[in-house]
Amino acid sequence: MLQAVEIDPRRFCKDAQSWETRSDVSEFPRLAQEFTQGALFCRVTGRADQLGGLSLKLTVSGQVEMTCQRCLGSMQHAVEIDRMVYLARTEVELERLDAMPDSDAILVGETLSLVDVVEDEVLLGLPLAAMHAEGECPVSGTQ
Repeated sequence: MLQAVEIDPRRFCKDAQSWETRSDVSEFPRLAQEFTQGALFCRVTGRADQLGGLSLKLTVSGQVEMTCQRCLGSMQHAVEIDRMVYLARTEVELERLDAMPDSDAILVGETLSLVDVVEDEVLLGLPLAAMHAEGECPVSGTQ
């Protein structure tokens, strides 16, 4: 299992720090429940703007194996995430950031788990029901 990576979000962003890992999905506590195998490259970089706004630039890529809900066989799924996540310090700030078009914001406290942020974004990007394309299931009689 990946060791928890707890950061002070304000310092991480203001100092433009970054964290990256190339890990098997089995090392992520929640992702290990969704994927049968695969690996992900993850990079998180902190940013702060001139007005004091904090954000994380999140990049996750890799190939993972999921279970097809049509045939129950294995299927490959490409994970490609390139997103900015804004960090809100108050509920009011969270509402303001969420109201912006194409904005992804989370409420942060004194610490933030980068592993949790990566897992949240990967899980949010999964299809509702993973399935091979019509006619592509390898098991006969399931089409």
